[in-house]
Amino acid sequence: MIQRKVEIIPITGLPEFKKADDLIKILIASLHDLGETLEDSDVLVITQKIISKIEDRAINLETVDISQILENESTQILRKRGETVIARTKHGFICANAGIDKSNIEKGYALLLPEDPDKSAYNIRKKIAADYGSEVAVIISDTFGRAWRKGQTNVAIGCSGIEPLASYIGTSDLYGNDLMATEIAIVDELASASELVMNKIDEIPVAIIRGYTYKRSNKGIQEIIRKADEDFFL
Repeated sequence: MIQRKVEIIPITGLPEFKKADDLIKILIASLHDLGETLEDSDVLVITQKIISKIEDRAINLETVDISQILENESTQILRKRGETVIARTKHGFICANAGIDKSNIEKGYALLLPEDPDKSAYNIRKKIAADYGSEVAVIISDTFGRAWRKGQTNVAIGCSGIEPLASYIGTSDLYGNDLMATEIAIVDELASASELVMNKIDEIPVAIIRGYTYKRSNKGIQEIIRKADEDFFL
C-alpha cells in the first residue's frame, strides 16, 4: 500500500499541566478553540512531561537524594561520565540519568518518567473512545540520545492502539533479495516526526498525526526494546 499525504498538527493554547488535571477535557477544549477535532485513525502524540506532571511524578530536588532517586529508577548503571549517567530504567529503556529531567519544570524540581507509559497511553485512548467516540492511537514520547550519533530525537516510551513495529522479514525487495532483519520502529518514527511541530521552546506538548496508515494493535513498547542478549552496543 502506498502511503498518501501525512499531516502533523500541533495543538497550541494548552495550559501548564499539573497533578490530576483532566488531560482529555483540556485537550478537547483546545482543539475546539482551534477548529479541530480528533478523527478516527489519528495518532495522538503526547510528551512524557505532561503525563509525568499529571501523574505526580515531580520531585523536589531540595528534599530528596538525587543519587538515591537515580538508583530507584534504574535496574542497571551502564556508564558514567561527569554528571551524566547512562542507566537502564525499570521500563527497560537505556537513557541518560534514567530519564530524570529538569527541563520544562520550575527550578528546583525534576520529573521522573511515568510508572507505566503503555498504561497511560491505553487509558487516554480508551477515554477518548468512550467520551468522544474517536478511535485513535496514542504515543507517549520522550527525547533520547542515540549511540554513535550526536543530537537527540523523540522516541516512543509508551503506545496503545498501534502496531509498534512494521516487519519486512520474510519479504523481498525490488531486486528479489530476501529481507532477513528489516523491522521499522513505526512508533519511534511517528514520535520523531511530531517533534518537528512541537519544539521544546514553543511549549507544544501534543500533536496529531493525520493520514498515516497503520495497523491497529494491543501491543506495547516492549515490542521494540532489544533484549540484553541481542544488544551489540553494551
